[in-house]
Amino acid sequence: MLKICTVYHKGLYTPDYVGKFYRAIKRNSSINFQRVCISDDPSVEADFVLPLNPHSNIKYHWHKLKFFSPQFAYQTPGDDIIIMDIDQVITGNIDELLKWPVEKGKLLTYEAWWDRILKKNGGFYKFKSGTLNHIWDKFSLNPEFWQLNYYNLGIVHKKYYGEQNYVFDQAEDKYSIETVPGEWLFKYTNNRKENLELQKMYCEKYNADYAIMGNVNKKIKIVHFAGPGKTIHQNKEQWIKDNWYE
Repeated sequence: MLKICTVYHKGLYTPDYVGKFYRAIKRNSSINFQRVCISDDPSVEADFVLPLNPHSNIKYHWHKLKFFSPQFAYQTPGDDIIIMDIDQVITGNIDELLKWPVEKGKLLTYEAWWDRILKKNGGFYKFKSGTLNHIWDKFSLNPEFWQLNYYNLGIVHKKYYGEQNYVFDQAEDKYSIETVPGEWLFKYTNNRKENLELQKMYCEKYNADYAIMGNVNKKIKIVHFAGPGKTIHQNKEQWIKDNWYE
């Protein structure tokens, strides 16, 4: 069974992000999957809604690491687990992405073509259930330390960022990481100047005429609103209205 897992917590986004995200996946794929969401709002739309304790010492998106435990989210041996952020707009068919094979002990993720240092993006993880459980086990022993570690080291610029850094460090420590084609993903921000620079980078790297110009380049399957304050619902562009709706 394929499980596509998400986390929702009250604050930046509204609960409808979860339902819109899962419905967009169904519109753009033919793959059967279960929807699993950790949430502090039980009304979100999913097959299984697992409670997020707001008083937990685990903060925000770090709850994603729970899905690396095979005892969590009703996993069974052999399940394919995908963890995705809900701040993504699906703009093309993603059958290839969802079906991309992943071996035991391997981690599949996005290639972050805009990131010259990390070169990977934690908006998407895929792995076999139970084969990367050390990622959760090590974190759960000292979540307070790990949640601030990358901020304290100056690697990330905001407290409680660094979840993807932790996951990639732990995966590379014991196993290996693979990435799907970078041209499938476009990073989007609500900063016009930054977006123009990202457009230029994408076009130069993938020999494209454009990334997003009224509509979305057909090579792009997913647009990720990455970074702080970059919400989808505040953007009124037509391509979002065409792809992110009820």
